[in-house]
Amino acid sequence: MKLKLYSSMGVLEYWIADWRAKQIQVYRRENGILTLVMTLFENDTLTSPLLSDFSCLISQIFE
Repeated sequence: MKLKLYSSMGVLEYWIADWRAKQIQVYRRENGILTLVMTLFENDTLTSPLLSDFSCLISQIFE
């Protein structure tokens, strides 16, 4: 529900964190809608083209 709302409001990027699975789904605006572009797991690093200096290991998020 939030994904559809944020998509309709023009949000450029949306992350969904699943603490049970220790993963983050990254959605980015493509052709006017938020589309799943990647799923990151514990050994991956989260970055964003919108946050040029941001970088975080997924494992650190779920400590």
